[in-house]
Amino acid sequence: MRLDVWNALFVGLVTAAAAFALVSAVRSRAGTWRWWGVPALLGGWALTVGVVTSRLDELGEEGSLSAHVAQHVVLGDLAAPLLLLGVSPALGAALDRGYARLARSDHALGRIAMLGLSPIGAALIWAGMTYLWLVPSLHRLAIPAGPVHALDHASFLGFGLLVWLAAFDFRRVAPVDTWDALLAALRTGDLPWWGRHVYAMATRFLMLPAILMLWLMPSAAYFLPGQLPPGGLTRHEDQVQAASLMLGFEILLFALSLILLFVFAAVSEGRRREQAQ
Repeated sequence: MRLDVWNALFVGLVTAAAAFALVSAVRSRAGTWRWWGVPALLGGWALTVGVVTSRLDELGEEGSLSAHVAQHVVLGDLAAPLLLLGVSPALGAALDRGYARLARSDHALGRIAMLGLSPIGAALIWAGMTYLWLVPSLHRLAIPAGPVHALDHASFLGFGLLVWLAAFDFRRVAPVDTWDALLAALRTGDLPWWGRHVYAMATRFLMLPAILMLWLMPSAAYFLPGQLPPGGLTRHEDQVQAASLMLGFEILLFALSLILLFVFAAVSEGRRREQAQ
């Protein structure tokens, strides 16, 4: 394991945040975790630390675009939702109170923050950040170990938390029972169960331009001068492999969200019929 000072700082901050979540939940009396809370939190922490301290990070620094993209996927689409699932009811209630105070603010910064935390705003910010890091000149800056490399990791984890917030939301606003209420929820939060699944599926489509960017850019664009990917792959093969990995994972997430949507729809319909009887 090779851990430079910047990655060590990133790992330290993530570990401190996870420890704070654990301690605050243990010390609080405002609710308890569901059975999956602690495993999810620890799993998200382990994935975050593992993807930064493992051989995968070294492969990315050595020029493997596939390894670099795999780190993005793990941080933004695996670790981030697990960390959100691990938020205890007590911590979620505290965050909800902070969100409510923000919603009552008339300050311009408060309104901007509300927009960024809304499902629509979060999805657009997350997608824009992903496109930005795939701009070849910025990507090349993030290849070697250093502050930009660590910032790349922090961005995908942080904005991953932002985009998945709408799917695993602890905020409580008005119930969604009309079209106008749905539009309001897209601007605030707390989507209904079916809206969360549709949201998760819709965000997958936002990655198509990023995947096309990986596929269509000149092969030399994503590598440092004279750098060849490890493992005997050519630059073009590594580039195609990275784009295919990203596309395959997005298809998998889309399919999983669709299956869960049908499952929850069937359960909801069954409960509705039981209540009608």
